[in-house]
Amino acid sequence: MNFNDLKKDARMPKHIAFIIDGNGRWAKKRGLPRSMGHKAGFENLNKHIGYVQELGIKNLSIYCFSAENWNRPKAEVDYLMKLFGDMLDDYKKKYLDKDVRIIISGDMDDPRIPESTRIKAKEIMELTNEKTGFILNPCINYGGRQEILKAVNEIIASKETDIDVEKFEKHLYTSELLPLDFVIRTSGENRSSNYMPWQSTYSEWYYPETLWPSFSKNDLVKALEVFMSRKRRFGAIKG
Repeated sequence: MNFNDLKKDARMPKHIAFIIDGNGRWAKKRGLPRSMGHKAGFENLNKHIGYVQELGIKNLSIYCFSAENWNRPKAEVDYLMKLFGDMLDDYKKKYLDKDVRIIISGDMDDPRIPESTRIKAKEIMELTNEKTGFILNPCINYGGRQEILKAVNEIIASKETDIDVEKFEKHLYTSELLPLDFVIRTSGENRSSNYMPWQSTYSEWYYPETLWPSFSKNDLVKALEVFMSRKRRFGAIKG
């Protein structure tokens, strides 16, 4: 199947996520500093955001920086924070005149995040809040267990009662996104790394060996073919 054929396929997922893993290893294999791997990774991410939009997929989530990534060397963290600020500047230029909404999942009130980046994040979410088309969901300073605890504490503080799934999900960062259908984690690491444990309960997962900066348009096509070949039963019995 080619890229254009995918656009016509009703089995396409509506919400996919990328865990953009392998940037550092990509750089190391080329004798480059890890920062150059992250730079190459974000350049590749921009291409894939375009591919996903072109395919008509409604929501794209991206695991950019986990709550545990603060344990990395300070120089690497500082570079990533600068990269996120640049990324938000780029989104503002690209998407303000398009039907694209930006929702950032993660604790963006954390004082370890540069104030300028926190301001940019708040601004881009406010400026795109009324958009109803494609949703781009970068996950920055995100942890799945932390998100669930946040939701629980908000519910306790609000004194809500008779909590069901629908009410609980209103307290998640992703409350306005469609159910997560498909997670692609590059670099061959076969774990979720605290990424969307609630949202991915019935997601399909795919673990290509390719390091993220080398993950191509053809690799995305192959991944989506794998997704569409699977039978999603959601606990039921289907033929």
